[in-house]
Amino acid sequence: MRDKAVSEILGYMLILSIVVAAISMVYLKVNSMVEDTSEKFRVEGVRQSFKRILNVISISTYGGAPLQSIQIEMQGGSFWISNETRVVLTAGNITVDEYVGSLNYQLEDFRVTLENGAVWEEYYGYKKAIEEPRIFIHTSYVDSPTGSTKRVAVIIISKLTGNVSIAGEGSVKLIFNTTSVVVFSEEVSGNIHLNVSSPYAELWYEFFNTLPGDARLNGNWANFTVYVDRVVVAKYIVNVKAKT
Repeated sequence: MRDKAVSEILGYMLILSIVVAAISMVYLKVNSMVEDTSEKFRVEGVRQSFKRILNVISISTYGGAPLQSIQIEMQGGSFWISNETRVVLTAGNITVDEYVGSLNYQLEDFRVTLENGAVWEEYYGYKKAIEEPRIFIHTSYVDSPTGSTKRVAVIIISKLTGNVSIAGEGSVKLIFNTTSVVVFSEEVSGNIHLNVSSPYAELWYEFFNTLPGDARLNGNWANFTVYVDRVVVAKYIVNVKAKT
């Protein structure tokens, strides 16, 4: 009788251990799925926030309302402005050589950068474009007996300044104020050269490859050359502040 009772107890313990192990495995799997889903929602939330930030900057620069602000959730990440990106443009008598500044956000292995009208992201080492730069090459037909065409380049340079550096939870109010606007326009009828040095040079190179012209990648430099008849360059200086 004692051996039978011991055997039954061992049987119950074995069944209980199997049930507990199964429940633990289900919990770990569900918890992992929940954490993965939560991270995806946070990442997508940051992407959408940067699209909104870009829209706000657009209104501040060429929308006619220089002072703009937007409230953004920190979600445990950090915002800061860096000054690594350099834009060098040569077009006829127009020469621009500026460090344009970039607004960055990072949460663990996820990073988003807004620089010169483009929004790039890096996620576990993989880089891709969220929004492309504000650079356009437009071909229009000239009203003439020959029906000739004219190629126009429109290049927007948006320089971000400020000492933003903030991290943690809660929300932050980002304030954008366009303090300077300069527009150049010139008949060129020749090649223009646009070179960008950036941590995201490969994405600049990929973007340049979508335009008519010649694109090259040389280390941290993405180089672009194209023949145009006319060039229009709009240069904006935007001061950025952060309030919690």
